[in-house]
Amino acid sequence: MDIKYLKGVGDKRAEAFNKIGINKLKDFLQFIPRTYVSRVTIEEARKKFGETVLVLGKVKWVEKGVKSNHPTTILLEDNTGTVEIPIFGASEFRAKQFLLNENYLFYGKVTEAFKGYNIRLDYRDHLRLNLVDEADKDFLKFNIFPIYELSGTLKATWIKPLMLSKIVFNAFRALIKLNPDLVEESIPESIIKEYDFIPRKKAILRINFPTQYEDIEIARRRLSFEELFYVQLLMALKRKSLQNEIKGIKFITDIKTLTENFTKITEFELTDAQKRVINEIYTDMKSDNIMNRLLQGDVGSGKTIVSIFGMLIALQSGYQSALMCPTEILAEQHFYTISKFIEKFNAAAGTDYKVSLLVGGQKKRLRETILQDIRLGNSNIIIGTHALIQESVEFKNLGFVIIDEQHKFGVMQRAKLKDKGLNPDVLVMTATPIPRTLSLTYYGDLDVSIIDELPKNRIPIKTFLRKEEDKDNIWEFVKEKINEGQQAFIIYPIIDESEKLDLKSAEENYVILKDKVFKEYKVGMVHGRMLWYEIEEAMNDFKSGKINVLVATTVIEVGIDIPNASIMIIEEAQRFGLSQLHQLRGRVGRGAEQSHCILIAKHLDEVSKKRLNTMCETNDGFKISEVDMEIRGPGEFFGTRQSGVLNFILTDLNRDRDILDSARKLAFEIIETDPQMRKPEHASIKKMMLSTYKDAMYLMNIA
Repeated sequence: MDIKYLKGVGDKRAEAFNKIGINKLKDFLQFIPRTYVSRVTIEEARKKFGETVLVLGKVKWVEKGVKSNHPTTILLEDNTGTVEIPIFGASEFRAKQFLLNENYLFYGKVTEAFKGYNIRLDYRDHLRLNLVDEADKDFLKFNIFPIYELSGTLKATWIKPLMLSKIVFNAFRALIKLNPDLVEESIPESIIKEYDFIPRKKAILRINFPTQYEDIEIARRRLSFEELFYVQLLMALKRKSLQNEIKGIKFITDIKTLTENFTKITEFELTDAQKRVINEIYTDMKSDNIMNRLLQGDVGSGKTIVSIFGMLIALQSGYQSALMCPTEILAEQHFYTISKFIEKFNAAAGTDYKVSLLVGGQKKRLRETILQDIRLGNSNIIIGTHALIQESVEFKNLGFVIIDEQHKFGVMQRAKLKDKGLNPDVLVMTATPIPRTLSLTYYGDLDVSIIDELPKNRIPIKTFLRKEEDKDNIWEFVKEKINEGQQAFIIYPIIDESEKLDLKSAEENYVILKDKVFKEYKVGMVHGRMLWYEIEEAMNDFKSGKINVLVATTVIEVGIDIPNASIMIIEEAQRFGLSQLHQLRGRVGRGAEQSHCILIAKHLDEVSKKRLNTMCETNDGFKISEVDMEIRGPGEFFGTRQSGVLNFILTDLNRDRDILDSARKLAFEIIETDPQMRKPEHASIKKMMLSTYKDAMYLMNIA
């Protein structure tokens, strides 16, 4: 049946549905309500003041507004009472739209009446119903109605919320009549029994048209399990395929001598967590399986030094290492740190390893020299940005790949760097601690290492929330600290002034701070529109102490290490995400002095208060990440939605942790014992994988 023949659709609306991926009746099974609303009698509505409800009744009176800005008032009656419904706008049309003594379903919020009636219904939508029509009678058997997300495409064809609910109902009704067994089961019967799940068909029906509110959560958990189960199957398949594919590099090195030289030049004692992670990396690298490891560590936990040890294992086995960073400023920082370390290592170990930097904007002659060194193997460690994955970059023998702040790269970009070598070991790093549920969902195919311990000499940063009117005191505090020999960051959310958003800009405030507030001190500025060498020059001046106060945007969010900077002021702090605030705060607290982070904010709503109070209460990035995911949801945790794997409609990772654990355990057991899914009991899984998750399987394979 073509969807245009579905009651309420027609040619124009069918085209609109096609544009959002609804091409046939079966596609309506993809619809999931964003909320639900109860149908009540008028008598019951009187007890639901302030709530949104549906009321069915006969239109007994239609009164057109006296003036153009007056509402058309409808009087609706059922066998329990009468309610007035004012409708603003298009009064001429509205007065003719409603037919007396006809049945209408009205959708609105129960509020206080204008006139003598106890209540009124603030109008949102209505639907005319024929109580003799079988489809309409079936529709009214439900007292809990689904409300769906209305796309602009559908709105353009004058589909409104109740009309869409009715169209979806008509589609479900038609599907069941045409083929009662249309919805195939997606998980084995044994799992359904073990977890006391309802069948898939019932879950889809009840999530859309529940008979009671309890149905919604029962159906949601069943369908959430399905979503998580198939994502975990993809993870398990990827891990299995990595184990079975062409073997990786078996790095052979004199680990005892390497460790001695490494320890000799490391200027601080490694934490137990760093030692544990180094051992995990070494264990991977000495095996002939390809390493795919995620390294999580809080801001300042020492991930870089751990990654250097992995690079040295590769170098001593005759392979090159590459480190890809999301920004030039971070690449520069890594280049500086790693070059200094390798210089000392060369002196201690009698080696002559060379570190190169490859970023955009380098002069042609320099770039050509670097590319030649990479191609000939003269460069052993290559640090860069996206420039590393350009076609002109050829490695002699790339064996170890590190991707820093890896969530800022797309799947294809990560794959391109990996493909520059022949099955190199891969270490992906993030300074954004990831909640366990999100880690299992995004990176469930990877082995995970966590540095959950900060260096012993770190003094916890003190964080305070202040108001705009506290600014004079804040600036005096900054001056005191500068006079003691310390330095300060002052962060703004944008570069240029924006009246529309009423946000403070770095450029405009830089002038005020430089010429008025801190006129007796040196004030510098960095932001994302500056050229890389301009940023580098400003950062070097700040690092060397030539600049006392650095005004910046979030360009300094990751990887900047200035031990003498002990003050972080963040203006318009309510405009930043929690993880971003934590990253910014991590730019201080790296030296011997007590560091302070001051958040200046205004117009705080409840979410902003929770976010900023969390910053003041803890420095623990893992605790902060849990709150951040709770506030923003998993899809937005990294700032941009990852594609290809996480496409959840019903799963809530904040409350479905038990479902995730069960789904993961079962998925990995199935792939371990039956990776080809040839057993009869796994036939439904295989069919679903091939029909629904083919694209995701492709993306998982190249990731």
